[in-house]
Amino acid sequence: MRALVFVFILLLSFTGSAQTGREERIDSLENALKLVGQDTTRVNILSELARSYGGIDSLKAFEKGFAAIALAKRIKYLRGMADANINVAGCYLDYFDAESAKKYFTIGNNFADKLVAKDSSARNMKIWLRGKYNMGVAYGYEGNIEKEIEIIAETIPYAQQMGDKMFVANANTSLAIKYGSISLHERAYEMFLISQKQYEEVGTPEDMLYHSLAFTSALASMDSLTHMKAVLDIAKINLDLIPNSFYEGPYYAELGLYYGKNGEYQNSLNALNKSYEYYKENTSSFYLKLLYQRYAETYDKLGDFKKAKEYTLKYINFSDDEHSYSDKTGSYYTLAKFDAGLKNYESAYNYLKDYITAVDSIRVGELGNDMQLLEVQYKTATKEKEILALKNEKSEAALALQVKKSQTYLLGATASILALLLFLGFYAYNDKLRRARKKEREQEKEVALLKQKQENEVFSAMIEGQEKERKRLAIDLHDGLGGRLSGISMNLSKLDKDEPKEYPKTQLKKVMKDLDDSLTELRSIARNMMPETLVKFGLKAALKDYCSSMTGNDTKVTLQFYGTEKGIGLNEQVTMYRVIQELINNAIKHAHASDVLVQYMRDGNKVDITVEDNGVGFNKENIVTKDGGMGLSNLRTRVAYLKGDLEFHSEENEGTTVNVQINVDAA
Repeated sequence: MRALVFVFILLLSFTGSAQTGREERIDSLENALKLVGQDTTRVNILSELARSYGGIDSLKAFEKGFAAIALAKRIKYLRGMADANINVAGCYLDYFDAESAKKYFTIGNNFADKLVAKDSSARNMKIWLRGKYNMGVAYGYEGNIEKEIEIIAETIPYAQQMGDKMFVANANTSLAIKYGSISLHERAYEMFLISQKQYEEVGTPEDMLYHSLAFTSALASMDSLTHMKAVLDIAKINLDLIPNSFYEGPYYAELGLYYGKNGEYQNSLNALNKSYEYYKENTSSFYLKLLYQRYAETYDKLGDFKKAKEYTLKYINFSDDEHSYSDKTGSYYTLAKFDAGLKNYESAYNYLKDYITAVDSIRVGELGNDMQLLEVQYKTATKEKEILALKNEKSEAALALQVKKSQTYLLGATASILALLLFLGFYAYNDKLRRARKKEREQEKEVALLKQKQENEVFSAMIEGQEKERKRLAIDLHDGLGGRLSGISMNLSKLDKDEPKEYPKTQLKKVMKDLDDSLTELRSIARNMMPETLVKFGLKAALKDYCSSMTGNDTKVTLQFYGTEKGIGLNEQVTMYRVIQELINNAIKHAHASDVLVQYMRDGNKVDITVEDNGVGFNKENIVTKDGGMGLSNLRTRVAYLKGDLEFHSEENEGTTVNVQINVDAA
């Protein structure tokens, strides 16, 4: 909980510290709005005002934002519709209305997707990044931390490509904080180190303060006191550069935490007192609530249970009245411990009962019923023995009374032992169940992060494949087609310069041949980019055309097509075509095959693709340890996009068989 409260306070502090600059900007924008006449410019100013008023004046923020949306929609201004909807979503986010925020982020992000598809300039990409990033923040407000991490991580590669170092630094710090909040402390530590270097390069002292205090909180959770002190020293250097900084309160609170963990309890109290002086007038501040908890922990270590109890009561009775399940159980348990230390056993007993009730009221209720039943049985047995004793008037009365007392003591002791055993058994069982659930949650988080990492790797591979394809196309155009056209131009210029008296049939025949060769090469390049036959006539016709084009004097490529491509989307057909194209090229170029057999077989929702050649083959171990020149990374990426499986069967000098199995529904 401490990490979540800390992040919330830092966000508030950032808003407060920027207040003066925002008010000046608002005045400037309002004046500009009165003078401007062009509708698109009005949309941009209204949208910027909505973002600037956010967190300051909610009524004006929404007023400007919805006005920007209406005007942008009326004039069909795509950039304005994207920016305005994203800014209105941000207004909802300022007031923790995550559901409404997600609604407008979805609308704005859809417009932003269309915008960057037409024009991916830095100006438009910043709108796209802001909408995408803050959609992740909205998921975080709903408690879906894994989704927030996934979305924020997705934005970082784009920001890196744009060279927006500050965005990357902020995003990495956010990821570090989120990893810490789900107890992935080692991962959080790595991300903090990365963003620290980035802030040192492009950040202001205020940025460094924000980062250092967030980093300190993570290091406290890891009990890394040496690193914690070093980061606090960095924070102090930057704090001294900003007079009257809002971060003064959080800094001394974190310094007090460090001293407390290091056993310097008086220094801890001194630092906490400095932080308290900053927040004492603001009785609703979340940070004040956090300070009460740290005071209690420090006084507990000093053995001052009275003070520790006083601050624990302030913590649990804080005005926000928002305490988690662990807050309540932990506070009741510590209060019982403090009262026991003060020898207030009755009060300690009552707090312990509250603790048990908070842990599991149903189970404790059952335990209480059992104890009441034992008490009734005990009282009934005692009453019967008293009646029997009263009837006994002879010399055996004293002996009977002694026996009754012994039985009473025994029964009372038995009942007490049984109650204690029931309590201990319940506590042990509940603790075991809690540990099992915690372990299960951690495993689920690890699986989710591994899945995210795998998806990021696939995405990166696709980007790399696209870049390689563009580079190859550029080389083909420059070295092949470009050279031929240059030669044609030179020949025609020479004819013009020579001014032949007779019809230059031989020279023109050579020029015509060069033009025919250029057209053939252009068609080949176009086929590689997007096969026109596939778009017009389907996958079967495109494969038949390509196999025919690859068949020559030294190579025979045979296609066997069983089934149909109906029901398969165009993108999936293109990807299948690329996979088969790559395998044929590998067989001819790398395996030096003279005979290649291509089979396409579809049975219901299953598609099996087999490419078999009689080439030189390869060693199976090399396929694992080395990508080589066969484009295996691109193949695996494309097959993964189709949600398919890729298998190689090859022996050196005995040819190669590649099998691809695809589920059409999954694709």
